[in-house]
Amino acid sequence: MALLEHKGYRRNEQIALGSKFLISNGYLGYRGTLDEADSSSFVAVNLNGLFDGNVDLETVNAYNPLYVMIKADGINLNPESFRPKAHVISLDTDNGVFRRKTEFKYGDVELIVKSERFIDQNRKNLFYSRYMFKSNKAIEIELYSGIDTFIWNINDIHFKEDNMEKDKNSIFIHSKTKNSNIDVCVGLMEDRNFDAKDEHKGESVGKFTLSLEEEEVYIVYKYAGVIHSESDGVKLLKDQLKEAKELGFDKLYKENEAFWEKVYDISRVNIYSNTVVKNQIDYAVYQLISNRPYSDEVSIPHTGLSGQFNSGVSWDAEIMALPFFINTDTISARHMVMYRIKGLKEAMLLAEERGFQGAMYPELSGPSGVELNRMSRGDIIHINASIIYGIYQYIERTADYSVLFEGGLEMLLESARFYVSFSTLSDNGKHYDFLKVQGLDEAHGHIDNEAYTNQMIKNALDAVIKCVAFAKSTDKNEVKKIFDENNYDKLIDEIRELRRRLYTKKELIDYRIEAFDGYLNLEDKEISTLKKIAFIETTKKMHMRITSYVQSANVLVMLALFNQEYSAIIHSKNYDYYMRRTVNPNYFARIMYIIEACEVNLADDAYEMFLNVADLSIENIHLFNKGLNMSLLGGLYLAAVYGFAGVKHYTYLVSADYNSPMKIRRIEFKLRVIDNIAHIKIKRNSAIVNWRETADDSVDDEQVVETAEDEE
Repeated sequence: MALLEHKGYRRNEQIALGSKFLISNGYLGYRGTLDEADSSSFVAVNLNGLFDGNVDLETVNAYNPLYVMIKADGINLNPESFRPKAHVISLDTDNGVFRRKTEFKYGDVELIVKSERFIDQNRKNLFYSRYMFKSNKAIEIELYSGIDTFIWNINDIHFKEDNMEKDKNSIFIHSKTKNSNIDVCVGLMEDRNFDAKDEHKGESVGKFTLSLEEEEVYIVYKYAGVIHSESDGVKLLKDQLKEAKELGFDKLYKENEAFWEKVYDISRVNIYSNTVVKNQIDYAVYQLISNRPYSDEVSIPHTGLSGQFNSGVSWDAEIMALPFFINTDTISARHMVMYRIKGLKEAMLLAEERGFQGAMYPELSGPSGVELNRMSRGDIIHINASIIYGIYQYIERTADYSVLFEGGLEMLLESARFYVSFSTLSDNGKHYDFLKVQGLDEAHGHIDNEAYTNQMIKNALDAVIKCVAFAKSTDKNEVKKIFDENNYDKLIDEIRELRRRLYTKKELIDYRIEAFDGYLNLEDKEISTLKKIAFIETTKKMHMRITSYVQSANVLVMLALFNQEYSAIIHSKNYDYYMRRTVNPNYFARIMYIIEACEVNLADDAYEMFLNVADLSIENIHLFNKGLNMSLLGGLYLAAVYGFAGVKHYTYLVSADYNSPMKIRRIEFKLRVIDNIAHIKIKRNSAIVNWRETADDSVDDEQVVETAEDEE
């Protein structure tokens, strides 16, 4: 169990804490904020896939139905304005429950506030809280509870035309988004173990005056919900909340625990004898499950449901996050694939806008795949291939060829058409180049034949050709119909020709692979120990872009993703060369460095890199800066499974290898492959893969004994 705690209250930590302690179910997310927090404390009930905006689109934050605040003797009992005697918040990743406990003291009065909240993982629109308080003295207080409409937004206010229905124990507000005119309904039903009269009957936040008895515990149960894009949303929400309230908080809590117990049976990565790494992996898996997509219209946002920061789908989602879902939750994996397929129209418009044929997927995608980053560059062309990389893994390892007939074939072929359109025949007419591109390394732009880009394109073209073959073996007549309607016979020939003559980087005589054309002719190529950009730019009087230093080593990323295509000596020589020249790499590269370090038997180096990038303190800018980094969390899973456990896929087969650092005694986890589950156990100098059909998911006797021994 990973129980995350944070003690004390400091205002400058609230943005990061709200992201770190997020609870979500993929439809909505509630930031880790306090019950009495308002917009100034960055409260957000964020809705996946619901966008609004005039110039800049951003996801919509709904009104907050869990708002509760106590006022005693004229003092707002809120840590934001009144320092508490003690304060702690926690998140239990075993069951997705957020808790807080705050002790307030003024004079001889001590008042304790406790609460817990969780989001319903089965009823996607609903979430609940239990708010408790008691005083050591008999005092009179004012309790404010209801739906707070003064919410936090980054760019704009997104609601208009609020209509409120309120009775003794319920409030419903129906609104429309300001620009997209979409219905959004927020509802709240309350139960209380005390009687009180609402003095603010016409307002969304009620006021109740109470005379507290000494040491008596007072409880407010909140059954809340949000529903959007439904014209009769209020009625639907009323019915759902009525049912939930009848079940009661305790029964809903038990249902929540049962959900997490079931989902963790396939999803959990068990790390033994290392609590730090265990907590980091537990947190990553928890947030991946919590932020899973709920329909084909959405994917996993780059910042999850932690708010409106970069709230679109990142270009690297299919590399970093999709493998987790392929291995553990194929329904969510399919949603991610279908989101990209449904984004084809916008991708084709983007390619046309930039003067190319086919489809060009953007860096940050919004509703229906629309480009959200208005500053996006047109020379980052590896994105199509990065998306295809993940989609092909899904198709191959699940044998779900149905996605190919739901727009998948067209999406793959039009993405490949873009590469046909972008490629340039070399001066000698022997091969095709990809020129003037921006690769993974931010320090060098406008380069030719970037190693990662060209290798990814090669893999993408292979994947497209194989997927056409999969489709033909499934329904040849339907494929013929699709090809005839779109004139794809000519295109597939062009794709095969591009694949046959595509230029990709090969190892040199010393086994190094050049990052891009002309890279090895750059300045400082012999300097191998310096790490500081400041030294290069001040002492050497040269910008990093004219040196052989890189920010993110594209060659190492390429080797990590295609490790089976390269010999051990190529891995080793390039790791040694490029790791000496990498300066301040981004999170994507750091994850790949970990996997590549394991590949070259430097597991302890990989371990140190993992601890750095997986650090759960809010100072970790890779993970908690401007929202939660879901791609990085997916990457932590990759590092454990494909790095420390050395997992490799061979279509329907799986192998594993002992790549674990000395500080990790054992790793165990499961992977889905079609209708079977691979049970993988990594121990000191051994790796075991056992297979079972999904219907038989029991644990063998040997495993039970060993687990018990480890726990002792």
